[in-house]
Amino acid sequence: MKNDLIYYTALVIIKIVNALPRTWALKLAGIAGEIWFIVGSRDRNIALRQMRDVLGLTGDELKGQARACFETIIKNFVDVLRMGSWSEEYIGKVVEVEGYEHFLEAYNRGNGVIALTGHIGNFELIAAWFSVYKKHKCSVIGRELYDKRFDKMLLKQRTSFGLENIPSSTSAMAFIRALKDGHAIGVLLDQDSKRVSGYFIDFFGKKALTAAGPIFIARKIGSPVVPMAIYRKNDDTYILRILPELKFDWTDNKEDDIKGALEKCNKATEQLIMYDPLQWVWFHNRWRTRPPSEKEMSA
Repeated sequence: MKNDLIYYTALVIIKIVNALPRTWALKLAGIAGEIWFIVGSRDRNIALRQMRDVLGLTGDELKGQARACFETIIKNFVDVLRMGSWSEEYIGKVVEVEGYEHFLEAYNRGNGVIALTGHIGNFELIAAWFSVYKKHKCSVIGRELYDKRFDKMLLKQRTSFGLENIPSSTSAMAFIRALKDGHAIGVLLDQDSKRVSGYFIDFFGKKALTAAGPIFIARKIGSPVVPMAIYRKNDDTYILRILPELKFDWTDNKEDDIKGALEKCNKATEQLIMYDPLQWVWFHNRWRTRPPSEKEMSA
């Protein structure tokens, strides 16, 4: 009953934001973001704590920046709901790109590309731009949602953009096959999840559990890793920033190799976030899982 209520409410919201002109829909999104900041005490408190610790913000500046972050996140979500009707021409018009040559040089080698990004800006738009506007072969890793009806909606939109959806529950072989077929695959390593194996790697000066699977595969088959993120601009267009390919010195020591590569990945993710910190999902408790050594010290 609860899931049905959420689902049908979501359908109404989707119809409304798609019926309105984009400018009006985004204005409503900004208001919704303010309401979320006010009533969502749990998310607000996590965001305030992490923005204070990482960005050094305090007082009214901290609250104002956090509120703006919540507004931006809802605006990006509204654009995700509307993207299914965006044409190739419109996607090309709304997205400006810096550093495309970094991606192209890696992609043209034919061994796939691990596109390292995070929950920054409208990250769903990255794959759509590469697939629809640039005609590159792209895949996305899809985590199964709690309601299969939402899964079906998201899958329909992704496939309409020509994207291959790889369920996160499948074996690593699907990931490897897509790379060997020359696909670019978006990988987000910026969240805490106990469902994946990883290592505790520095992230903004504090150990954070970081998934190791994609980098293990990069080491195994030699696929390049190219960091990138997309940001909403003041005029509600976007800029996609692509950094140079990360360089790794692979050795016979697998564990040290993976840890060293993840350090570079986290540093690149930090750089991407700091281009515009308000575009990251500060309400996610990134440092929730703690290393066993810290638990032993506090025992």
